[in-house]
Amino acid sequence: MADASAALTPTTDGVYINIHAQPGARREAVCGMHGDAVKVAVRQAAQDGKANAAIVDLLAAELGIARQEIELTAGQSSRRKRVFVKGEAALIAGRIQHLLDA
Repeated sequence: MADASAALTPTTDGVYINIHAQPGARREAVCGMHGDAVKVAVRQAAQDGKANAAIVDLLAAELGIARQEIELTAGQSSRRKRVFVKGEAALIAGRIQHLLDA
């Protein structure tokens, strides 16, 4: 059981999540923890922002929120990314932890 708290930074209007991206994967999934980041695998290649868009789409689907509630704030051209998810921080953190436990 991985602890997501190292990857999360709660704020008053949402939570920042450290992401370790794995573009070009065979399947799309939230895979677990990679150091202090949540590892997210997507099929899209890391070119022209396709993998970034796929990461945002996957997180939105897995968290059950609208895509517009997620913003990539850092790491546009890196495996190490930071996203901001708008909403109640405790609820989002619980959903992330649930994904990691599944």
